[in-house]
Amino acid sequence: MRRLRYAIVCAASAVAPIAHGFEWAKLTEAGAQVHVAATLDDVAACERIGVATATTADRVMGLPRVDDVVSGELTTLAQNRAATMGGDTVLADGPISHGTRNFAIFRCGA
Repeated sequence: MRRLRYAIVCAASAVAPIAHGFEWAKLTEAGAQVHVAATLDDVAACERIGVATATTADRVMGLPRVDDVVSGELTTLAQNRAATMGGDTVLADGPISHGTRNFAIFRCGA
């Protein structure tokens, strides 16, 4: 029993540093066509069509994930969702909180 517990702890210790920086969300082909706006000025002439809430794990095995990885994953999820809603642009609408962020979805035209 002691050896099994030791093996589990060793395996978790080896995987956790890798997993906390790993991105799970994949950009779809349609999501890749969605622009990521940086400011409200970027969407001033656009029609706001909705909001998407993106959520991902911000901790793996009790360890915090890299902020840039979490942010990128949330943006990827928002781009994918915007594409299914008929939007072509997303804008982060507030800070990340516990692995969740809201994004405004816009239709700006090409």
